[in-house]
Amino acid sequence: MTATLNQGNEDFKSHVFIINGGILLFFALLISISNGILLFMIYKDPLRKFRNATAVLVVSLGIADFLTGCVTAVDVGIAHILEGMEVGKVMLQAKIVSQITVRASVCIMIIFAVERFIAIAFPYVYRNSLTIPKTILCCVLSWMLAIVTSCLELVVERDLYDVVFLYLIFVLPLLTIIFTYSAAYFIVQYRHGRLYKKEKISRRSAEMQKQLMTTACLIILVFFVSLVPFWLFTTIRRYCKECVHQKWCIAGYRLSIPILYSNSALNPLLYAWRMRPYRQSFQALFLRKQSSVRGTSQNEFPPDEGNETKLVDEFCEETKL
Repeated sequence: MTATLNQGNEDFKSHVFIINGGILLFFALLISISNGILLFMIYKDPLRKFRNATAVLVVSLGIADFLTGCVTAVDVGIAHILEGMEVGKVMLQAKIVSQITVRASVCIMIIFAVERFIAIAFPYVYRNSLTIPKTILCCVLSWMLAIVTSCLELVVERDLYDVVFLYLIFVLPLLTIIFTYSAAYFIVQYRHGRLYKKEKISRRSAEMQKQLMTTACLIILVFFVSLVPFWLFTTIRRYCKECVHQKWCIAGYRLSIPILYSNSALNPLLYAWRMRPYRQSFQALFLRKQSSVRGTSQNEFPPDEGNETKLVDEFCEETKL
């Protein structure tokens, strides 16, 4: 009876691994296409709008997500299929590769959130201090941190590793993103309230605040939904050893991995396509509408440097945050 039950669990596990591998390969295609188009468009730069610090962050995030699709998701997907077919034990190698690109992406998302906050809270500091070389250095450090922390799994005790990196890769980034985008939204509200205290707020300003809040909520929601299932089942496996071999835990944990990668497929929509320069460049490059495209780049602010609220308004309108 026990042998039959164990065989049933093994068959179920094999099916889950194979199905999950197929889903991962499908996600790999979506991630590679969405980020590949973005990187190609920035490389061509038809309107010459991507020569600023924000573009560096978008490129770095796009590279991390593109590698997640064409290398990581493919590697992990094939590893799941081979594991399900009992061809070989390759999951550890696939997991190390997976952690590097996913963690690099998360680190760059944090930098992106901080950059957005500085642009809103301190627009003059943003214009004068956030240079392309500094941004490149931050991105390089993010990649180095991702590589080092991923390789630590080979030398650090497993339970300690899971607990520490639960906070470093999920809790801390989530809190940072929530704080920075919420603070940016309230700063915009405060400045408009101060400026238009005795007047009815303009339709343009109200629309900008709505767009800012929508974008911030989408970024936080996608990040939360994509990472919560993976870390939830990781925590369950950490504290409930008898749950590890149960079918619901096996299926839930494995299916949480494609959900984790869904963040990389949606990042281009959240961090690039909502910005006007990227939409205009896409039209110019793929739809041949260059003659009808107008507008300023996201770092071209109004000449009136004495009006801080005007600077922030123009920045938010161009980037949609």
